[in-house]
Amino acid sequence: MRMPQSVLRGFLRHLIISLLRKNELTGTEIMETLEERSEGRYKPSPGSVYPLLASLARDGIIREVSEGSKRYTLSEDGLEHVKAMFRRRHDVEDKTRLSRFIWIKLLEPRDQAHFHVHGMKISLEFLADLIDSLTQSEQRKVLKGLGKIKSHIGKLTIKLQEGETSHG
Repeated sequence: MRMPQSVLRGFLRHLIISLLRKNELTGTEIMETLEERSEGRYKPSPGSVYPLLASLARDGIIREVSEGSKRYTLSEDGLEHVKAMFRRRHDVEDKTRLSRFIWIKLLEPRDQAHFHVHGMKISLEFLADLIDSLTQSEQRKVLKGLGKIKSHIGKLTIKLQEGETSHG
């Protein structure tokens, strides 16, 4: 099932900058990479990507590295922009949470519960897929976070089990 083409406003800009951080890519390669990494759920249109590439080039964030089939990479200013972007990643997380919060509040309680459980399952699957690519230090941080989550899940499980016996 294909997802809607839209992403958070301004997010495509950050996605492109992030992709160009390690690779020289054409506009077509950017679209294909985003489609591949989203498992076919998101592929920005040329009408979104190419004007954004032109804007990023005008702003000095990226530069062309070849003629013909234009390939782009980050400029020195772009590298500084990436560092600042990652320092502000909590802003993006907050915007993502706000969109999720608004969506969830529109759902009935039973649908909210399903949405959360399904979201946790997906998050854990993604985490399992990338855990081997993390350093030992990063893995220890993930382990610490999972320990906190495990405690919350344990308390919730007990509450649900007690609810089953008292209501049902």
